[in-house]
Amino acid sequence: MPQHISMVIIDSDKPTRDVIESIVQPFADTIKIEGSINDFGEGLKIIQKTSANIVILEVSDLNRGVEEIQYLLANHPNLSVIVSSYEKSTDWILKLMRAGAVEYLLRPISQDELIQAMTKVGRFWFTKPPLKTKAGKIVAVYYPTGGAGVTTVAVNLAAGLASDSIKVALVDLNLLTGDISTFLDVNPSYTLSSVTNNIARLDANFLMGVMTRHSSGPYVLTEPTEVDEAIDITPEQVNRLLQFLKGIFDYVVVDCGGQLAGCTMAILENANQTLFTMVLSLPTIKTAKRYLTAMERKGIRKDRLRLVVNRYLPKADIQIKDAERVLGHKVYATVPNDYEDIISSINKGIPLIKLMPRSSASKAFEGLVSLLKKDLGEQIK
Repeated sequence: MPQHISMVIIDSDKPTRDVIESIVQPFADTIKIEGSINDFGEGLKIIQKTSANIVILEVSDLNRGVEEIQYLLANHPNLSVIVSSYEKSTDWILKLMRAGAVEYLLRPISQDELIQAMTKVGRFWFTKPPLKTKAGKIVAVYYPTGGAGVTTVAVNLAAGLASDSIKVALVDLNLLTGDISTFLDVNPSYTLSSVTNNIARLDANFLMGVMTRHSSGPYVLTEPTEVDEAIDITPEQVNRLLQFLKGIFDYVVVDCGGQLAGCTMAILENANQTLFTMVLSLPTIKTAKRYLTAMERKGIRKDRLRLVVNRYLPKADIQIKDAERVLGHKVYATVPNDYEDIISSINKGIPLIKLMPRSSASKAFEGLVSLLKKDLGEQIK
């Protein structure tokens, strides 16, 4: 960990550079300005010479800004780039953040916004002593398509597992149809793509800096905001992310779906337990049969697969025993069809297990939490 944060300012406007320096000056004991200049090439030389931690970079041309950020991070992966620009366009912000910028400041730069940005970025170096490595358990909540209630199970499971002494991560890796941000009513500054775009400098402190703690307990990493961002995520990035997360958290709950390939297989191969979440309908059972067979064929051990029946109605046409016979798996847990309560919890952005702890579905989620704790505690590592 550096003794101080070193900074380089690259800005064509001297008055703006002077403003930045004056804002930073009271923090001279922790922030050292290595250079304040108007030319990118000269700034690059200073960054190379000093191994600076942060650069505040003026961007007046989008394409050039993207290229400069990508060049900086390709050659200095531990560098944090804070962009300043007069442009308010969402397209600019998304493209520059996607290129690797960690903050976007509108000009003229205000003292409060710069200090807030510096505080966030500074957390990557000045947070706490290095986080103690855990041997956390990864729980994947999975169904290949939508409609089975995977996100409902995932958010309630994560909220049920989390406590003052148990740290839980809730990660939306359902890359094309993820919806945890809606279920929890959060609009975080950073999403999954914020991490994967900066995978080269991924570490425990970086992750804790970009994750959002929800009021229900878990630390949340939400789905990418753009479809293109989801497409760009690779299995290697998913694997690295999950390995880091289980070193920080006691439990990592992953909302996932899709075909048994690429990122989905990376999740399932890392999972200590996969909750295959389904409903008791003929089309769902047919799909479940195909995918459970394929999962075992691909090496996902049967003892790491658990069937969860969501929206369970005891008097329905299809009974639990019928599904078990067809699928060749025992049902691990059921969640009753408390439709109105579930919708209410989603609309309020609070997991049902916290909003209505006495509801029948909440009690079912509590039972699932207890089962998993016992299961994962006894599981051979």
